[in-house]
Amino acid sequence: MWRKLFLLLCINVFLNATQVDIYALNAKKEGDILTANNDVVIFSDFYFITADKAIYNEKSGDIELFGDVNILRGQNERSHSNYAKINLNLNEASFNNFFFSNNNLEVWFQSKTSYLNNEIFESKISSVSSCNVEDPDWEIRFSKGWLNRKNNFVHLYNARLYVKDFPIFYLPYFGFSADTHRQSGLLIPKIVLKRDEGLYYEQPIYFATDENWDLQLNPQIRTDRGFGLYSTLRFVDSPYSMGELNFGGFKDNSSYYHKENLKNHTHIGAELKYARDDLIKSLLNDNFQEGLWIDATYLNDIDYFNLSSNNYRDLNSLVTSRVNYFLADENNYYGAYAKYYIDTSKLNNNTTLQEYPSFQYHHFLNNLFDERLHYSFDASFHNFYRPVGPYANQINLELPISYHNAFFGDLLHFTFTENLFASFINYTKVPEKKHEHYFQNTHSFNFYTDLSKRYDSFFHTLNFGLEYLLLGAKSGNISENYLEESTQKDDHINFYTTQYFYNTSGQKKIKHKINLEYLKEKNNFDELKNLFTYYYSENIDFNSEIIYSYIQQHFTNIINQIEFNTNSNFNWNFSHAYQNNEYGKYNFIGTRANYIATPNYNLFGGIWFDTQRSHANMWELGYTFQRKCWNYSLMYRERIDPQLTSAGITAKNQSGVYFVFNFYPLGGIKYDFSLAETENKI
Repeated sequence: MWRKLFLLLCINVFLNATQVDIYALNAKKEGDILTANNDVVIFSDFYFITADKAIYNEKSGDIELFGDVNILRGQNERSHSNYAKINLNLNEASFNNFFFSNNNLEVWFQSKTSYLNNEIFESKISSVSSCNVEDPDWEIRFSKGWLNRKNNFVHLYNARLYVKDFPIFYLPYFGFSADTHRQSGLLIPKIVLKRDEGLYYEQPIYFATDENWDLQLNPQIRTDRGFGLYSTLRFVDSPYSMGELNFGGFKDNSSYYHKENLKNHTHIGAELKYARDDLIKSLLNDNFQEGLWIDATYLNDIDYFNLSSNNYRDLNSLVTSRVNYFLADENNYYGAYAKYYIDTSKLNNNTTLQEYPSFQYHHFLNNLFDERLHYSFDASFHNFYRPVGPYANQINLELPISYHNAFFGDLLHFTFTENLFASFINYTKVPEKKHEHYFQNTHSFNFYTDLSKRYDSFFHTLNFGLEYLLLGAKSGNISENYLEESTQKDDHINFYTTQYFYNTSGQKKIKHKINLEYLKEKNNFDELKNLFTYYYSENIDFNSEIIYSYIQQHFTNIINQIEFNTNSNFNWNFSHAYQNNEYGKYNFIGTRANYIATPNYNLFGGIWFDTQRSHANMWELGYTFQRKCWNYSLMYRERIDPQLTSAGITAKNQSGVYFVFNFYPLGGIKYDFSLAETENKI
């Protein structure tokens, strides 16, 4: 044992500020050459190395390694070979039968011969993959390749993609980024085969030359329809603001334009989303809060959305743009707003009523003389405009003053509120009237209580109250119903209750709210609102919201939803939405399920069905096969997209099979085979 310890030799060498520590069972030094054998371990500023044999030249800094050579370079790079030559001064090396991996790249290289330094890694007769090293699912074999170690971009020549041992395709050159950071380059293309539009090919191009912004261009061509270009610019212009700008267009071929009888030959649009929370508040004291939100959209017809690859927006005939700004301190709120509507169901937008600008001042609730007496104040201005048809501007003023007290040890609470409201309207292009006003004060008496009790198996809280709203003085009338709803009210009695049930662990199990309003003047109930939520467990809950109108003698709104997340492998939700009011009658049911059958297979499906019109707006069914280094999805989908023609808006039904595969981190391709397209009037 002592002999073995004596033979364990440690030699420290300092050369050009580089320290090399060599440990071995046998070592011999002749001049500048050190030869180490048996369990060689080497440390330097950059390397940790083990080998069967090492020859080190102190003068040149070269070290040759033989046998089972394992090298760790820094914290992320690992390699193995049967021969390596490393220059410790220049940090460059060459290898035979080399295996290389990097924790940041998540891919590995295997080659016959290789060379690397601080800037590049070159290899010949090699393969690369991100799968398991033994029997990989896929790999790219190439005759020559190199990795730029600065930007982690890989260049391969004479590349062949193998799935298992079967060659799939050949490329004379193939390049991809192996970095998880943003990189400029080509993204995954999209290939679609449609019956009416022919072959659709889209090739996204990504630019990320600056940390504060990136740009994505999405040029596309539809062989039987036309061509287009969409783009997305994402930016951060300050530490407290960010935004996204989407713009683009599509031009139809003349033959398709005339065949489909479209309103527009070119479909163009732009979208801006921008948020900022500091414009001027930094010039004020720390008590202020500020916010600017812009969500603006311009388009000439709905096909601007239909032809875009961004399917994030729920298509609606009324496209709304908003600009909201507020500045507030602990007592005051200042707001400025604008709304602009584009009705895509119309051939032009001249009769659509717009609202810009609007201003608001609000004084938050404060004490008045006594802590039981409170007041607030709200003033707003709304300007409505449209090129064709009447329009107006409106000023609303509201001043509520309330008194609150509690009796019987806080068992019964009483609040009296005197509310003063005034509205003034100036009309334009309404010959029979120029001005209208409305004034009203109301008296509100509100009695309510909060109760709670602990039972053996649950805890219950109950809040119920009775509010009586009595009209006071009233004058004037606002007759136009296209303006924002004013606060013209009738005498009414409102009964409400809210209750919660908790289990012994403090988890909420049931939430239930009821609101029933009785109109004194009409001697009839107005609406019954019922909200019920049941939390069966952390993974299962049911929610129901129902509104019944006694005046219309039917349900006006019904929304039901149940969601199951029974375990990490299965989730399912079902929803039902019903609406019957002055805007129309709608009835939809929808469901979606996702099931992880095995660690590799994920099954999914969903449907959104319009029961009023007896057709499915969208349904899909498919599965995803997932491995660590690759995946693919196969799906069948049917959906309805609106389309604007010269005769009005129509609906185009599309069905197709979608196939997507992806090799991580190379990317993948999406194929879309459209099986049928039909068009119906709306």
